[in-house]
Amino acid sequence: MDQHPVHSSADQSAYGGVSRRNALQGISLLGAAALFAMPRQAGAQDASPTPGAIAVNELAPGVTAEVFAAAPSARAPGQTVYVARFHFEPGMAIFPHSHPGTTVLAVAEGGSFGWTLMQGTAHVVRASASGSPAATEDLTEPNADVVLEPGDAIYYEDDVVHTARGAGDTTAVVLGTLILTTGQPLLMPANMNMATPTP
Repeated sequence: MDQHPVHSSADQSAYGGVSRRNALQGISLLGAAALFAMPRQAGAQDASPTPGAIAVNELAPGVTAEVFAAAPSARAPGQTVYVARFHFEPGMAIFPHSHPGTTVLAVAEGGSFGWTLMQGTAHVVRASASGSPAATEDLTEPNADVVLEPGDAIYYEDDVVHTARGAGDTTAVVLGTLILTTGQPLLMPANMNMATPTP
């Protein structure tokens, strides 16, 4: 029996018979690469590759992002869903920034994760309150600071500017699901003007 899937002519491209599925997978990988196309801060270097990650980058000294999946969303056209893991070394922080879409972060293991709001509204769910909508803590005041422990989560939209740091004695491992505008980088430094220069 033939183990190769049958593709209709609608699934094949005129260029070498590439299926839509394979093209979408390629676009997803390009999206993950574009995720890290933002200008890096001085001193940032590439992080060591992690098995299974499709993209790895040191966002700031001691702050590493690993992207494990990137897929276009049929329910949110123009958006790409990313699955990522972040490592925050003790005492290390990332510069003020925002994300071009919805971000959900959860501390998976290790040390404490510090997060400071600069602008916008974010929502914290403590591990002990998971599943209880009344237990969501809203952060609305600039400079509001929270320390999240394993099992705690925070979520917010693209209007939020914040910083984050490793707040414990061991590396904080933070899992993230980000639904971002396709083609945009993972994060935008708050103090950078990304507009096209005019002559």
